[in-house]
Amino acid sequence: MDIYPVIVCIAKMEHDYIEEFVKYHLALGFKHIYLYDNEDEANSYNEILKNYMDNVTITHLPGFNNVYSVLGVMLHYFRLKIIPENIDKITHAIHIDLDEFIVLKKHKNICDFIKDYIKDDCSAIAMNWRFFGSSGHKHQTNEPLTQRFTKCEEKGNFHVKVLFDIKKFKHYITPHYIELSSGYTKTTNGDIVEGSFNHNIVFDVIQLNHYKCKTLEEYKKIRPRGRVDQNTIEGYIAYISADAEEDFKHYDLNEIEELTAMNFYKNI
Repeated sequence: MDIYPVIVCIAKMEHDYIEEFVKYHLALGFKHIYLYDNEDEANSYNEILKNYMDNVTITHLPGFNNVYSVLGVMLHYFRLKIIPENIDKITHAIHIDLDEFIVLKKHKNICDFIKDYIKDDCSAIAMNWRFFGSSGHKHQTNEPLTQRFTKCEEKGNFHVKVLFDIKKFKHYITPHYIELSSGYTKTTNGDIVEGSFNHNIVFDVIQLNHYKCKTLEEYKKIRPRGRVDQNTIEGYIAYISADAEEDFKHYDLNEIEELTAMNFYKNI
C-alpha cells in the first residue's frame, strides 16, 4: 500500500503566511492538506491557494474570535469521518498549526521518513518544537518565514506534535498527544513518549520549526485570535490583555543559526 500522509490545520489570520506553508509541506511529500478556514468570511484563502487546490481541501468553519482555541484538537474529525475525499487513501496524518514547519535532516521526503520510523511497534513519531526568534528583524516583509527567520533556540522545547498511523489512532487527548489503539508514540531515537512532552530532545533526524513570534509587529497583530489552550472567554480576555512585548521575549530566541528549512524552501 502506498504511503499517503496528510496534514490537518486551522487557519485564522494567516493570509500572509499560508501559501508558503502549503507549498513547503507539499514539496516535503505530504499528499493533501485539509485546511479549516476559521475566518468570519468564507473563501478568504481560496484565491491565495488557487494553484494548489488539487492537493488542498478548504472547509469554512467560522466562529467568534477565539474559536481557534476551541477547535485546537481538530483531528477528532478523523474519527468522525467527515473528511469526504481520500479517506481510504490516507495512511498517516498530523495536526499542526500554520506557524509550524516540519524539517527533515536525513530524508528528502516525508514518505521515506515514515517508512524508516513508523513501523513495527512504533505507531507514531513525536517531534519536538524548536522556537525560531525574530533574527533581529523589526518589521514584516513579503519574504517567506523560512527565509526571514534563521536563528532559533539551541536546545529546543519540550512540547511535541505527533505524526501517526491513522489505523492506530483513537483520538486526541491534547493538541500534542494522542491515544493509540496499539503500539507506541516514540521519538526517532526510540524513546517512548507518554504525554505532550519529550525531555530527551534530539534534532538529528526531524524537528518542528515553530515561527511563533516572527517580529514584534506581527506578534501583536495575531494575538486577538487567542491561543489553543485558552478556550474560555475569561482566558481569552486575560491572554489578549497581557503585555504583548513581555510575552514576545519568551519566544524571541536567537541562540544559534539553523538553515535547514531555509535551504529546503529555497530549492523547491
